[in-house]
Amino acid sequence: MGFSKRGLLLLAGGLSIFLASCGKPTEAEKAKEAQTAYAKGIELYRKGDYEGAAAYLRKAEAGMAYLSPEQIRELKYKLALSLYREGKYEDAILELEDYIYYYPTAPNVEEAYLYLIKAYLKISPDAWRDQTYTEKALKLAQEFLQKFPNSKYLPQVEELIDEAKRKLAKHQYLIAKFYEDYGYYYPAAVRFEYLLLTYPNYINTRDVLFHYIKNLFLVPKYAQKKVSYWREKYGELQRRIENKEVLDPKAAKKRLEFYKEQIQRWERISEESVKKAEENLKIYKERFGED
Repeated sequence: MGFSKRGLLLLAGGLSIFLASCGKPTEAEKAKEAQTAYAKGIELYRKGDYEGAAAYLRKAEAGMAYLSPEQIRELKYKLALSLYREGKYEDAILELEDYIYYYPTAPNVEEAYLYLIKAYLKISPDAWRDQTYTEKALKLAQEFLQKFPNSKYLPQVEELIDEAKRKLAKHQYLIAKFYEDYGYYYPAAVRFEYLLLTYPNYINTRDVLFHYIKNLFLVPKYAQKKVSYWREKYGELQRRIENKEVLDPKAAKKRLEFYKEQIQRWERISEESVKKAEENLKIYKERFGED
């Protein structure tokens, strides 16, 4: 007996539905799978197998609908610490930030802050490069001090603050020296002053003060280039105004005034820098003598 084309299609469709229903896990099976993965992940974490723990906890995370709120909270925290201890600091940061956001009153939230600060310092590059992550770690540590002034983790957090500040101070020093070496004496002086004011306990004060004074005395040399630049711009625009070569004379005169202000600004910076240098030289002599 043959089958019509329509009959074959109906048979094939029915068979597909039957096979799909056979392969699809039930809700009970999904719940069991999630609970089994969760239990295995916690067990491996306690044994110190953080790679295995992370793998099973990720699997359990996919079935969070079948876990209790307490299990979900523990899963998220153990997963974050597993990733941290594996050295996957970027992934750990994401998990720890989520944990702190969703469980701000959890018993272990203080420890979560501690590991988050550590993780940011772990991914922070050397002092020559951008220190955004170091600054983030420092901000979190200061936030920790405000929120948990009596925490048992306070000594560790204070050590991390010292580590972050030492690194930031070194970063600022390297930038200041770079400016000095390439003749940008005013930006260099600003950086050295910033170091003296912001990181007095994390620098060699004698060395930084010396470079600060040195660059202040050299600012007139740097300022003269700026004055020459703006005077040239001023003269050129003034000539164009007199020859009626500008489209908007009113706007051109306003720009001319701006150029004049820049000339005066750099002349003022030059004078003030020398005065500052002389004042700080006296302080240097009082503290360190004439070396």
